[in-house]
Amino acid sequence: MAVIMISDVPGADADLIDGLRAAGVVEAMAAFPGFVSHVSGATETGYRVVEVWDSATAHQAWFDAHIAPTLPPGVETTPPQYIDVALTVPET
Repeated sequence: MAVIMISDVPGADADLIDGLRAAGVVEAMAAFPGFVSHVSGATETGYRVVEVWDSATAHQAWFDAHIAPTLPPGVETTPPQYIDVALTVPET
């Protein structure tokens, strides 16, 4: 079952996001098995990421392969929260 993944990156700013883009993370994400969609943006305390994946396992594989190795030292994300997708609009 598809899941919504929500995670925060406390203290992150545009520089961190620009670094991930420069590292090719966006292009790799679009081609990664199980990826459905991504939205993200700045919050009062850092940066929030909301994604849809075919499964929590697919997201974790993506994170382990592409995000964890590219985060600067000392930068950590909150543990992901997974919610089962109940509805998408438009429905697929």
